[in-house]
Amino acid sequence: MVLLLSACCSPKMKGGFTKEFIHPGKGYTKAIVVLVNHTKTIYLSGLTGEGTDLASQTRSTYNHIKEELDSAGASMKDIVKMNTYIVNMNADKVAIFRGIRKEVLGEQTMPASTLLGVQSLADSDKLIEIEAVAVVRKK
Repeated sequence: MVLLLSACCSPKMKGGFTKEFIHPGKGYTKAIVVLVNHTKTIYLSGLTGEGTDLASQTRSTYNHIKEELDSAGASMKDIVKMNTYIVNMNADKVAIFRGIRKEVLGEQTMPASTLLGVQSLADSDKLIEIEAVAVVRKK
């Protein structure tokens, strides 16, 4: 069992496991890229955006997600999982969020998603935070 755990969790697996930190900051990294053989998985920390209302912050947040994915060699189409946190969520806020998400991601191939209402975020000016996981087959 110990041998199995050390083999699967070591920084350099026989199959070519690597880990890259993209835009590390104080206390967290915006994106971490894990490459195993020819599959790259990108883990994005919760990202927020600028603006004074939910709509502008949501659009800005998606732009930041796109920028981080670009830095990691991925695109919005590569997202497989998304967790969204909305402050003081209600039906109107859900409708705003879903409308913008539809503009950005389309309707056909949506990632697995979780939407949660929260009382507040770490930055009290922020109304939405989104974290995501993307997977890319490296050529």
